[in-house]
Amino acid sequence: MYELLGLGDGVRDFTDNRDKRRSVAPSGHTSEKRTVHSKITKKFKTESGQLVFHHGHGGEVQATDGTTYLDFVMGYGPVVLGHNTTSFTRAVAESLTNGVMMPGYTSFHEEYLDRLLADQPGRRGAFFKTASEAVTAALRLAAIETERRGVIRCGFIGWHDAQIADSLKWHDPLASPLRYKQKYTENMRGVGDSEPVLNWHDLSLETLEELIDTHRSTVGCLVIDAYQASMTTPELMRRAVDLARNAGLLTVFDETKTGGRISRLGYAADHGIDTDLIVIGKALANGAPLSMLVGSTEHLATAEKSRLSGTFSKEMLAVYAALATLDELETPRGEFADGWAELGAVGSQVASCIAAAAREAGAETLVSAQPVMGGAMFELTYAERLLGDRASRDALLDSFTDAGILLLEGHPSFVCGAHRDNDWDELTRRSAKAFTQWLTTTGGIGK
Repeated sequence: MYELLGLGDGVRDFTDNRDKRRSVAPSGHTSEKRTVHSKITKKFKTESGQLVFHHGHGGEVQATDGTTYLDFVMGYGPVVLGHNTTSFTRAVAESLTNGVMMPGYTSFHEEYLDRLLADQPGRRGAFFKTASEAVTAALRLAAIETERRGVIRCGFIGWHDAQIADSLKWHDPLASPLRYKQKYTENMRGVGDSEPVLNWHDLSLETLEELIDTHRSTVGCLVIDAYQASMTTPELMRRAVDLARNAGLLTVFDETKTGGRISRLGYAADHGIDTDLIVIGKALANGAPLSMLVGSTEHLATAEKSRLSGTFSKEMLAVYAALATLDELETPRGEFADGWAELGAVGSQVASCIAAAAREAGAETLVSAQPVMGGAMFELTYAERLLGDRASRDALLDSFTDAGILLLEGHPSFVCGAHRDNDWDELTRRSAKAFTQWLTTTGGIGK
């Protein structure tokens, strides 16, 4: 069991002596900043400014100032084994001797699909780089099949125009006032009277039925972000899919956060939800860009004429990485049947430590932590009076960063296999320090 780096005395050298000169970026670098950042990349900062990262190892990342952080962001979910793990890196490096791009798909793509869909007879898969591309493909197929371009959306389903326009803060709880404020309401393409994108926001079947009935002539697809299922039951999700299908809509489960992380294909497959299409991504290749659109031969029959793939759909690096990731996750680990079961236990332990720290700091009436979908993800939970308090919630994220812990607020955080070696007592201690600092900086809120 290793200690959390950057939280005690000194900083670990990630490399041997030959490469020590590269382990920390040069200080005093004064060249012009050229990278355009978004809200996603600017979440993590200290008093000295935005964090820029240089190196990762296992469950930790190092910033250019030499500070090391315990990482529960995991690139927002794609890193599932850990950063720079020896067996994964070696396997990918060896595979690269076969090349990076061929004229068409390769035996490696076929092997990956055969293994991924081994218990899914009659299913096929289309390769993409990002899940937003895969969702776009699903929407295109739905429009072709139903001749209706409108979409009912439940959850965050991507950043392309018609996926994000008029969206909500989907990761907030149903009771949070922040959840229902519409965003991205101007200048987005692909949204209008003939092709509306509608929000099923409250997970009520009555609301979904009303949306379908009101827009029956224009809506052809229901897309559900699998994370939303953590707020309700599998039975309600089954009924929602049946309701949409009976109205002639194509149904899509977007398992971008969950597929490859909580299990091989994610929530819908685990719970027997008979959705037409599944999108999986993020955790498939331990950080390499890969996503899949999975469906029946019949539903994917129009893939060629609808131009679903592009040049880099057949790129091989991500598939090598996906095969190496699958090799590790399929392998039993001690008492656990496979890597997915271990991830669930690790994330549940992380949430338990953070919850214990909140109690220790006297913040338990305000905030806690809980595992999501078995524990491969976890999230902070808030008292009702803090649900709409954006400033206090952001301050808590900053306090955790100051304590050497990177996690997400208003979004589930993620664990990787390498977090199995966490020093749990140290995680609790540092989390308690973060909560104590937060209570102080917010003027003793809750005291």
